[in-house]
Amino acid sequence: MIFYIAGIFVTVGLSLIVLSDIWLIKQKIELEGNISNLFETIQEIRRTEKNFFLYKNEVDYNDNLSYIKTVKNFIKNQKFEGLKIGNAIQELSDTLQNYETLMLQLKENISSPSVTSLEQSIREKGKILTHIAENIKTTEHKIIKDSLNNILKYSIVLIIIFFIIPFILFGLGLTRLISGPLKELENKMKKIADGKIYYIEVKSKDKEILSLVETFNKVLKELEAKQKQLIQAEKLSSLGTLMSGIAHELNNPLSNISTSCQILLEELEDSDTQYKKELLQAIESQTERAKNIIKTVLDFSRRKELKKETIPAQKLIEDTIIFIKGELPTKMNLSIEGENSLSIYADKQKIQQVILNLIKNAIQACDNNGEIKIKVYSSTQEALDKHLFLKKEGKCVGELSVNKEFIIIEVQDNGPGIPPEILSKIFEPFFTTKESKGSGLGLFITQELIRDHDGCICVDSVAGRGTTFIIMLPKE
Repeated sequence: MIFYIAGIFVTVGLSLIVLSDIWLIKQKIELEGNISNLFETIQEIRRTEKNFFLYKNEVDYNDNLSYIKTVKNFIKNQKFEGLKIGNAIQELSDTLQNYETLMLQLKENISSPSVTSLEQSIREKGKILTHIAENIKTTEHKIIKDSLNNILKYSIVLIIIFFIIPFILFGLGLTRLISGPLKELENKMKKIADGKIYYIEVKSKDKEILSLVETFNKVLKELEAKQKQLIQAEKLSSLGTLMSGIAHELNNPLSNISTSCQILLEELEDSDTQYKKELLQAIESQTERAKNIIKTVLDFSRRKELKKETIPAQKLIEDTIIFIKGELPTKMNLSIEGENSLSIYADKQKIQQVILNLIKNAIQACDNNGEIKIKVYSSTQEALDKHLFLKKEGKCVGELSVNKEFIIIEVQDNGPGIPPEILSKIFEPFFTTKESKGSGLGLFITQELIRDHDGCICVDSVAGRGTTFIIMLPKE
């Protein structure tokens, strides 16, 4: 704003200077025009002088005097004091006065023997008049030319000083005050989009920039709060799945315990001790089974931070399936294939959450009627080549370390597959094709957990042939 106001004053000042210079040049051009007329009038004085000497025509003589009077009136009416041609004009006026005196004497002595000498004097004075007038014209033309050159020079200097340099400085200042912070703000927003930072701090003294940053931070806080709510909702959804599985799994041992207790009560008077012992052993076995289920649930719910340990991969999947059994449709087949000796180095609860999310997605994709296969195997060159191919097509998230060995877990379904146009978006937060069922955070949380384990997750899907999620986790 200061620059804008200063620019107005500078523009007005320069405009006044330029207008005054233009007015001055206008006056000088008008003066040069009058001097040109003066020079031409003196030329007419010389012409009538020569004609009179040749033809002795009184008309020429009277014209000569008339032109002299015209020049004298011009000199009298114009103000030449203080001008560079002022002295020349005065000399011209004095010479013209002498010339007029001689012309008047010529008429009185036209028949005198001294007329020849008088004519010679008039010619000499005429030459001087012409010379002075020519010098005045040349000098005034040079003055105007020099004035124009000077105006051009100092106009350029003024433009450089008051326009070009200030605008350059203003541009640099604008870049520093606005463009720089805005670029920094853009970079911070990109980092936020990548999940690297969650708060924007930009160094700027500009109140508008600071207000913009503050508004962005408020929006980010609101988004963070909403995201936490959605993540909590996703956790509650997972908890619902878990509780359903627990209810289903606990129902069997509790039913067995209840049945065994009823039999014992009925056969209490019976003397068959061995039979009673078998019933009590069954009760103990089912109780231990229920305790293991509760222990698994507690392990799943207690762990918050990443606590890695070496876990048998096959058992990890079997323990996880316990939580999802209650949601499995009766017509759906869930199978596990793999090597029993394989182990992974991971946080058990986190990887269980990953597998649960993928199985739930597969159940929904198969529409309660289909087949889900879970495979566990060691990484092979063929698997690595497939990973590189999928990564090149943008279907993988996470990075693999070239110095580590990996265990691969595949969750495969025979559902309708994922359309190619949305395949690259499925790991984005809040992206979902199930508007009424999902929050769009399941696969986002899944890929975040896999990243935390220094692993990679890929998706391979063909329309009409089902979908396969491929998890690659380090052995250690």
